[in-house]
Amino acid sequence: MQSSPSQPPLERGKACSRCRRRKMRCDGQRPACGQCVRADRAEDCEYMDGPGPTQNQILEGEIARLEGRIAELSAGSAPLTLHDPYAAWHAAQRTTQHTNDPMQALVRHFVQHATEFGFFLHIHRFLDKVFSSGSSHSNSLRILLNVIYLIGAKLSNNPQVQAQEQAYLTRALQHLPTALPEDPRGAIYVMQAEVILANYFFNNKRQLEGVYHTNAAVSIAMAAKLHMIRSARRSRTAADPSTYRLPAPVDTLEEGERINGFWTVFILDRCWAVASGSAPAFTDDEANGTQIDTPWPMDLVMYQSHPFPNDFRTTKTVQTFISGVDADANIAQQSMLAMQAKAAIMYEGATRLASRYNPSSQATFLSLDNRIERFKQALPRIDRFDPSRVDILRTALLVHTLAQCATIQLHSPIVQDRVTANSRTYQAAHAAVKTLRSVHVGILNYVNPFFGILWGTVGKVISQGMATARQLRATGAGPAQGMPDERTLQAELNMLAMAMDQSAPFSPLMAAQIRTVRPSRTT
Repeated sequence: MQSSPSQPPLERGKACSRCRRRKMRCDGQRPACGQCVRADRAEDCEYMDGPGPTQNQILEGEIARLEGRIAELSAGSAPLTLHDPYAAWHAAQRTTQHTNDPMQALVRHFVQHATEFGFFLHIHRFLDKVFSSGSSHSNSLRILLNVIYLIGAKLSNNPQVQAQEQAYLTRALQHLPTALPEDPRGAIYVMQAEVILANYFFNNKRQLEGVYHTNAAVSIAMAAKLHMIRSARRSRTAADPSTYRLPAPVDTLEEGERINGFWTVFILDRCWAVASGSAPAFTDDEANGTQIDTPWPMDLVMYQSHPFPNDFRTTKTVQTFISGVDADANIAQQSMLAMQAKAAIMYEGATRLASRYNPSSQATFLSLDNRIERFKQALPRIDRFDPSRVDILRTALLVHTLAQCATIQLHSPIVQDRVTANSRTYQAAHAAVKTLRSVHVGILNYVNPFFGILWGTVGKVISQGMATARQLRATGAGPAQGMPDERTLQAELNMLAMAMDQSAPFSPLMAAQIRTVRPSRTT
């Protein structure tokens, strides 16, 4: 909606919240003003003069409360409780509940892409529990099932099933805050539900809700002391009121689910903290009792075939890796989840260091740069994986892309917008596209939502290279003077756009991020 030039300015305080934050002139159009519509941010256009708080205000308040809750857990001062951030608008969102849902079909849709939504439980044991005859489901398991039905409905090709997506979402959100008190062992199911919901909201370009559910998962992980599994240190006190005490695992597989669950939440927190411009909720601070000692995750079958010895203990897992003491020589034998966690550590650490870059801190910069390069060189190539395991291929591609984007993040303050063929940011972007070409684009129809952020970063660098090439060409510079090959750059942008196009129909986030690639495409 375009406001006319003669339209009088709005009264003070009447602009939408987004225009006020960005100090832009707002035309006051509703339901979305012209500025927000032109920026494709209509969903963020909210006015503060309504009868109550907006949805975003509610969520921002809940995120602040959860961040305070995580701080309390670090200080050891309060028991775990989760509240419903949607209570103020549930009445308006309720839809008819359906009792004849095609459960097994929905679960099958989900299972095909469970990895992309952060599913860390042993899938066969979980399905046996869900579908075994005569078994009753706990409240926490029912909540997780509703979240799985939600994803199954989203991924379904049946329009009638897709129409149930909001009903499953409403049902899961309504019951989520009541799950933990009644079912201590079910805390892992609730944490799993929070992880899937976080990825669902991030994928749908609803970042505030994604951050809320990420923080809820972190809160459960910390309260259950999942960061201290197999720790060589003693817990501060066995009666610590900030803990949510889980029963001892029934076997090595359940312990493995808890270890993998912790690292799944850790990866979610580290990656999306970068995307949202905030600090990670996991602080890894010994003084606050949040030091991460949990061993690196393994494939779930390994916990059964090669269980940890009874006296196996670990300490300072993340800190040891960053320092380089934890060598990368055997990384090819580690699980994909361990590789992903290590790549996420590099990515977030590079972003944090770059945000406070100072030429006087070259030693720290070079140390991390070398650490990232050693990690990238140790990663197994994509073609070493079984081509029939598309879930493994997608995760391997994510790990490689995360690692290359760590280099991009670290070197961005130095290169800035003037990207040449010799720029470290372009070299990393070029390597990311080269790795992308090693997989069949058809397997990328459903991918981890964070690919949208990573490919957007890669596309931005290549677009900057294209702009630099045009500027240099205009001044008569040649390839010897560092001008990127425009045809190569265009081919790389086209490759990125092709990959992003695969999942854009199912991912509003990807559909938005693809605009970072397309403006520079030539006809």
